[in-house]
Amino acid sequence: MAEEKSSAAKLILGRLDEPLKVAALPTLISIWMLFGPGMVWAGLSQGSGELIWWPYMVTKYGLFFVGWLIIFAFLQLWYNQELGRYTVATGESIFEGWHRIHHLFGWFMMIMAIVFYSWVGGYLGGAASALAAVTNFPAGWSFTDQGRFWSTILIIILFILILLGPVAYRVVEVIESLAAIASVLGMLLAIVAVPAARAVVGEYFAALVTPRFSLTPPGFDLADTGILITLIAYTGAGGFWNMAYSFWLRDANWGMAKHIGRVTSPVTGAPEAIPSTGVGFEPTEENVKAWKKWSLALWADNLFGVIFNMITIILTSILSYGILRPLYLAGKIEVPSGWKLVVVQGEWLGAAWGFVGRAIMLILGFFFLFDTFITAGDFFSRIIASNSYTNLAGKVKSLGWTWLGLFIPTVILMLPFSYDPKLISTNPALGWGGVAIGVIYTIAVTAVAAYSAVRNWEYRKTYYAITV
Repeated sequence: MAEEKSSAAKLILGRLDEPLKVAALPTLISIWMLFGPGMVWAGLSQGSGELIWWPYMVTKYGLFFVGWLIIFAFLQLWYNQELGRYTVATGESIFEGWHRIHHLFGWFMMIMAIVFYSWVGGYLGGAASALAAVTNFPAGWSFTDQGRFWSTILIIILFILILLGPVAYRVVEVIESLAAIASVLGMLLAIVAVPAARAVVGEYFAALVTPRFSLTPPGFDLADTGILITLIAYTGAGGFWNMAYSFWLRDANWGMAKHIGRVTSPVTGAPEAIPSTGVGFEPTEENVKAWKKWSLALWADNLFGVIFNMITIILTSILSYGILRPLYLAGKIEVPSGWKLVVVQGEWLGAAWGFVGRAIMLILGFFFLFDTFITAGDFFSRIIASNSYTNLAGKVKSLGWTWLGLFIPTVILMLPFSYDPKLISTNPALGWGGVAIGVIYTIAVTAVAAYSAVRNWEYRKTYYAITV
């Protein structure tokens, strides 16, 4: 009994001190690995703000904030790099890194992430609203009830995909990549097809490269302060969304994660051995050469994701400036907030091709938001499963079953709340909540970086000294 109490106390007052196993650092084999986690991160970013908040601000304030876009977008780069560096070097997720600093730190970050992800059902509502607007099905139902119907159908489809996909990450990667590529191509098509959008391209890019010395335009509505803060912190996935990058690198077998098994479907996937802690490597000449290649690859993957996401924002905001802003200035539309903006954005192609164009844009909006919901549900489950599996060793037997057992109830519990139009806009990450989360997150990422450099393991010689 005393031993159990001591063990329980250590889970709160101690830290994860199980040493890393030691193995050779795998060699980077294929350049195509670069287009995995970064692409998934970019796909997640598209739905977490690029389809909603940038179009909102451009429709309302014109091109003023576009002058800040490049700066806001590249703020994400160093977050992802530190998160990724830890995972590539150890095979552990960022949460194991926080538990190695102190369990209180790790549990606190887990709880914060759970609170943050409690709002993601709104993305399911946004995806369902796009399908309801396209199909008007079931006929005779109200728009809200149609949305709830499609939310239920999407949950069923998601359940089937997860069960049939042998490796959970591969399911997410394929869906996110297809959605991201389809969305960008669709928006390029819209810009080419709509004269009003083509006409503003030159003006837009001039604003993009014109520095701004003021953060807000004249006549700025203080009620939009929260959205402005969101642009600063979440141009890209942002905040707790970025943590997913660590898990994706691990399941994509980057670096030392090659020695860590992946989360597989308990139904169709072959079980893979997943140790409760990570694997390190000695700074031998061969390992150092391999590490430099992995580090460079990480920069490339990270940069690819940031730039791809920035291109997405450029396309959505060109369409909004060329099509929606003139309607707003003429008093023909109000600027809707949250996922309801997706329905209005059907006018991007509707202006050129009527119903067919509107339907195409709504379907693209569906892909934007549904892939975000899938990713959020996947990551929400991973956070809890990974923290439990690592710190409750012996009590949690299967990471795959634990992940699935959390994923399915999570998405089902979100269903009753997913069609609240205020759900996305009331996310605690927005506004001053975003500032608080940003501060916490910055401290957390910095703490892991500092820990890696000063803790009494030999990685400090490798982790930074030879990093590109």
